[in-house]
Amino acid sequence: MQITIPDNVIEKELAEKLVFIVLKEVDSRLKLLNQTVELPPYPNKSQVKEVLGIGDDKLSDWLARGLKCQIWSKQDIRIERGELQEFLKKMEVKEV
Repeated sequence: MQITIPDNVIEKELAEKLVFIVLKEVDSRLKLLNQTVELPPYPNKSQVKEVLGIGDDKLSDWLARGLKCQIWSKQDIRIERGELQEFLKKMEVKEV
C-alpha cells in the first residue's frame, strides 16, 4: 500500500514544527538573559546556578563551550555578568 502526501502539506507541517522549536529556544534564552540582571557584577558559580536555575552539568558545559571565568583564588571562581550575558546571546543551539 502506498500513500501519497502532497509536498505542500509536509512543508507546512515541517515549517510549523521548526517555528515552534525556534520560538521555544528564543524564549528560553530570553528568560535566562532577563534573570542575569539579578546577578551581582561578578557572581560566583553557586550564585549563577541559583539565580539561573541551572545545575553543575549545564554550567560546566557552558564553561567548556567558551564562557569565560575569573579565578580570584583557589576556591573563588567568578563569572562576569556581562560575559555571561554575551555568552547567552551568542550560544549555539545544541541538537534537539
